[in-house]
Amino acid sequence: MIKIKSTLILLFLATTGCSSSINDLEDKIEAQAVKNNVEMSYAEIKKTAIYLDAWSKEDFYQEAIDKFREADKASPPPEDLILFTGSSSIRFWASLKEDMSPQTVLNRGFGGAHIAHVNYHFNEVVKPYKPKAIVFFCGTNDLAALKSPAETFSDFKEFYSMIKKELPGTKLIVIGVKPTIAREYLIKEEKEFNNLISILASEEDLLTYVSVWNPMLTNEGKPDPALFVEDGLHINAKGYEIWTKLVKPEIENL
Repeated sequence: MIKIKSTLILLFLATTGCSSSINDLEDKIEAQAVKNNVEMSYAEIKKTAIYLDAWSKEDFYQEAIDKFREADKASPPPEDLILFTGSSSIRFWASLKEDMSPQTVLNRGFGGAHIAHVNYHFNEVVKPYKPKAIVFFCGTNDLAALKSPAETFSDFKEFYSMIKKELPGTKLIVIGVKPTIAREYLIKEEKEFNNLISILASEEDLLTYVSVWNPMLTNEGKPDPALFVEDGLHINAKGYEIWTKLVKPEIENL
């Protein structure tokens, strides 16, 4: 068995998958391992590809979505709210209501979602609430699961198009992908994706891009360990304090 750098393997196994075939995924995994100077056996490449492919299914998070629907039936959300949706960094924002007070907000972040998952469940976790604004964080899992920045941005444009069609006039505020300790190997791809969002936002009146990148770096330009929980991927209360300072002014000006 070839020795493997465990941290990278854990990152692969912690992410959701993409829609490529198993063979394509194997090629991407092998290329990513070479890029990061990590040796992987054929069996481990195959196992990772199968895992990512299984997690790529659009309805993978249906159980989480069903729980949202049950919660909405039990206690219908108020009107004129601000919807926060996307992946786990939204889901884990435990202090969201307090941080955004007095604005009325609803947290509909789920799993380790890709943008494609949010798109698939758009009619369940976005459209029904008719929010006056949407705050969105997603895309980092897409890149970690070996989608290119262009592919990830294409999924985002689909999401934005659905908002414009189904919720005309609704403001979309995008929190850019954050720098992390766990995914420093993706900095180039993350910056490229963020730049694509930033450019589009400069052209669209109802789209705002909020960059959290530089405020989450140390003076040496590295992701600040003080802002993360143990996994080096998700942020702690200090991290959310930074996000609050950057996001709240945008919703106060609605």
